[in-house]
Formats: sequence, C-alpha cells, structure tokens
Amino acid sequence: CRIRPFLAVIAVLLIWWLVRYFQSGTPTVLGTSGRLIFSIGILALTWLVMLTINQNGYPGTLVVTLFYVVFGVLIQFLIGLGLALLCAQRIPGQNFFRLVFFFPLMVTPVGIAYTFRMLVDTTIGPFAPIWEFFGWGAIPWATIPWAARCVIMLGDTWQWTPFMFIVLLAGLENQPRDQVEAAIVDGASRWQIFRDITWPAIVPVCVTLTLIRLIEAFKIVDLPNVLTNGGPGIASESLTLHSFMA
Repeated sequence: CRIRPFLAVIAVLLIWWLVRYFQSGTPTVLGTSGRLIFSIGILALTWLVMLTINQNGYPGTLVVTLFYVVFGVLIQFLIGLGLALLCAQRIPGQNFFRLVFFFPLMVTPVGIAYTFRMLVDTTIGPFAPIWEFFGWGAIPWATIPWAARCVIMLGDTWQWTPFMFIVLLAGLENQPRDQVEAAIVDGASRWQIFRDITWPAIVPVCVTLTLIRLIEAFKIVDLPNVLTNGGPGIASESLTLHSFMA
C-alpha cells in the first residue's frame, strides 16, 4: 500500500512528460519508443526501490547501492574535473601532481579498504589523536548506518577519482587551443571559456566516462566487505556483497 502513492506520482509525471512530447511537434516512432521504454524503466526502478525499503523505513540493499553509485560517481566526477582543470594549467610541478593524483588507482580495492579501515579507527588509528581532539574519539562509526555508508563512499571516491582525473585531463588537453586563445584575446573570463568552449568540447568524453564508471560502481564489494562486512546489520551492504554472502 505504501508503494502505490509513489508509483502514482511517478506515473503522472511520466505521462505529463509524454503528453508534452506529443504536443511539441511531430513525434517519431523512435522517439516515442525510447520514451516509453524509459518510462517503464523508471516505474520498475521506483517499484524495486520501494520494495527494498523494510517495514521500519530503513533503506534496503538496492537503495544503498544506488547511494554509492549516484552520489559516489557524482563526487568523483566533480573532484576529477577540478583536478584535471588544475593540472591542465601551466603550474610548477605539473608532472609531479599528475603522478600523485593517479597513484590511488594503482592500489588494489582490498588494499584501499584495509587502509581506510586503519585511518578511520578512532581508538588506535594514526589519526586517533585528531579524532580525540575534536571529540570524535568515542564515536563508533561502524555502528552508525549513514556513517558507515559515507566511509565506504569516501574510500571508493579516493580509489576512482584518479580514473576520472586522467581521462578528463586527456579530454581537456585535446580541445582546440585556437578557440581558447581567441576567447582570451577577446577578453572572455575563465568561466565563459569553460562554459562556452571547454565544456562543449569535453561533453562526449564526460558522458562516456560517466557511463563506464556507473557500470563499474554497481560492482562495489571489497570496501563494504572489509570495512563493515555489510553492517551494521545490512545497512551498508551492496548488491554485489549481498549476492556474494547469500
């Protein structure tokens, strides 16, 4: 019964979207088919998400996995883009920073999981004095659902941001320089250059990179397994870990 109101709202929005498409001009068979398939997929995903929410209202495994995928990939993309824009500039030690930013990608996921398990240990970890100074020494993050999820997402971000960084950097360095130089001569600001020249040039790279990373993000298993073993309970369990432990 709880699912029906959410499905009804989503269905109304999708129907309104389809009606607007038919009213906007001459609809095509391909466009109509694509929108119908997309609408059915959204309804099915909403139904699955609502089914995974248990009786107490806590998110289930599918919702937790979507949290890792959506927010994790978004944060990784933004940080990777920022680092790529920084390293695309002519700054001292440019090659050194490129190597340092790429280093986490060379570490195995299990190694990163054990590293973060040590770093976030508030009792005997290397940062224990810092946690104690801020009054966080007695916080059992592994028993707090959202804290455990955020730590897992933080480790995943540290591992995969270099992948975003190196691909976006390659896209930035392959954009036409003559357009940028002409815009600088015309007095364009950095934001105008990024909005009107850089971003349109790297959109195909960004779309492909995001799709690859989204597919890979659904496979997350090492970090939740080593850091929390899916706990507390199944609060930080991903779909892959659930399949592995089933």
